[in-house]
Amino acid sequence: MRGLALILTTFLLMALLSPLLHDAAIARYVPDLALVACLYVGLTTSLEKAIGIGLVIGLLEDGFTTGQAVGLGMEIAVLAVLAAARLSRRLVLRGPLGAMVLAFGMSLAATLVELLLSLVFVRNFTEGASGPSLLLEAMVPQALVTAPFGAVVFWLYDRLDALTSRKNESVFL
Repeated sequence: MRGLALILTTFLLMALLSPLLHDAAIARYVPDLALVACLYVGLTTSLEKAIGIGLVIGLLEDGFTTGQAVGLGMEIAVLAVLAAARLSRRLVLRGPLGAMVLAFGMSLAATLVELLLSLVFVRNFTEGASGPSLLLEAMVPQALVTAPFGAVVFWLYDRLDALTSRKNESVFL
């Protein structure tokens, strides 16, 4: 039930945000809500369930993203879940500042992983107007836009967790 609620909420957030950004002509600097959702799931869910939820969220991201290799969002989502699960064992990330720092750092890392995977798997990635330079130019602005959404989405999912489970411990204080 909790996983389904997280997936549906992520879908609704991406569905609401996508048309607004395309109308505003700033689609290049989109906050990566799927990445933030995967980070939250990785921090708060058992690893097996988190990977499954991350795969579905990555599949949703692949559906909303145009011009990207199919499956790339799923790979990045699972890697983000694994990184967040690993970090949850080492660090205590609480509060809006922790969520923002985590979202900023993982957004930079996700862009680098996307660049590496695109260089390996996309045949004509280095040709034309869309290539490594475009991805690297958008890396820091996208991370800066994603960071505040990290705090907002973590707060939203924490409230959703309070409704769907009997968990007393909060990630977002």
